[in-house]
Amino acid sequence: LEMIPYADGKLSWPSPPPGPHEKYIEHIETMPPESPLFFGMHPNAEINFRTVQCVQTFEMLLSLPGFGAGGGGGGEDENTQSPMSIAEQICAEILEEVQEKKFATDDVGRSMSEEEKGPYQFVFLQECEYMNGLVYEMGRGLQELMLGFKGELTMSEVMEDLANCLFAEKLPMWWVKLGFASTRPLRSWRANLQDRCVQLDDWINDPLNIPKVVDISRLFNPQSFLTAIKQLCCQNQGLELDKLQVFTEVTKKEAKQCEAHSKDGAYCSGMFLEGARWDQASNSLEDSRPKEMFTEMPVVNCKAGTVADKVDKNQYICPTYCVPIRRPYYVFPAQLRTKAIADKWVLAGVALILDIGA
Repeated sequence: LEMIPYADGKLSWPSPPPGPHEKYIEHIETMPPESPLFFGMHPNAEINFRTVQCVQTFEMLLSLPGFGAGGGGGGEDENTQSPMSIAEQICAEILEEVQEKKFATDDVGRSMSEEEKGPYQFVFLQECEYMNGLVYEMGRGLQELMLGFKGELTMSEVMEDLANCLFAEKLPMWWVKLGFASTRPLRSWRANLQDRCVQLDDWINDPLNIPKVVDISRLFNPQSFLTAIKQLCCQNQGLELDKLQVFTEVTKKEAKQCEAHSKDGAYCSGMFLEGARWDQASNSLEDSRPKEMFTEMPVVNCKAGTVADKVDKNQYICPTYCVPIRRPYYVFPAQLRTKAIADKWVLAGVALILDIGA
């Protein structure tokens, strides 16, 4: 009996034959060095583990008192700026990015009749409200902090915490609470915030129609959009909502190649495979390439259908999460075609991740 499953000959260690206790001890001594293959995982899993270890180590070092503080010298370049001056600079940059950002949800809502407001419209109105709440809190806090830097307001503990977060490239507590699931550092998070606003701007300009391809990784609540797909199916086909589920059909297109909306659902992008890769030639799951931690999926057609009692053995029910840390940010189960047995991908921990934090 082979003790290392699905290793495809890369590593092998058979179970011991029947014998006395001493023979079992001798066989254990022949065990190969520890490897992700022992647990059915790809060798890339160790790269990810070591990377996370390094990130955590450096975050701990940066959190030590006095670590990373600017040196002396009196120069004006970035290397000699004090933490507070760096925080003030970042504060001004972010304030410039968000202070004019506001989505006119009331005006858009009034511009549509009740008949024109469908499930998709309610989802995007809700997304705009979420963004307005986040951007308002950001602007309010940053404006207070700028007044504190100028000496016009006394620096409170909350303002100092905000300044420290800006300097350390971390997200302030209230931005996390009002924001979207993310593991990104502040600079990357800011860029992602702008991308999310672009998608909402596209919808605001034409509120009766959703984008031809919706990037669900740029939604605060991707589950609500998937629920809207089921609700629309209920309205069109007269089915019961609790008897429907979302089915995924992987296309061979990129977002730019989709010239029309999906006829029986919604085209979605922004999904990345972790633990495996998607092979476009065979249109199925395959083993990851070395050092390739994530692979971007083509456009996926998400459509609603009745829950199937029979399990397709050529499908892997792939869990989808918002961020790489996975729990508690589960979204939905996607159906991906596979030539290998589905248990292989379960053991390898294969999942779809929406925001990989790149």
